Amino acid sequence: MAKSETRPKGNRPVYIARVKQTPESEFMTTIGAAFAFKEGDGLVVKLQVVPTDWDGSFILVPPPKEE
Repeated sequence: MAKSETRPKGNRPVYIARVKQTPESEFMTTIGAAFAFKEGDGLVVKLQVVPTDWDGSFILVPPPKEE
């Protein structure tokens, strides 16, 4: 990806952090977001919620596109 694609303007997240509600569930809960570093490559993941029985795994999905 080009740097302009991974670095949105302002302080918008590049990805949304989500976890399954239960291991068998198809439903996901948003627990935080990932932001691009200001300098260099990489992400900063900021978690707003930590589930009580969480195993530490989560997925990052792109946020919805603004039109």
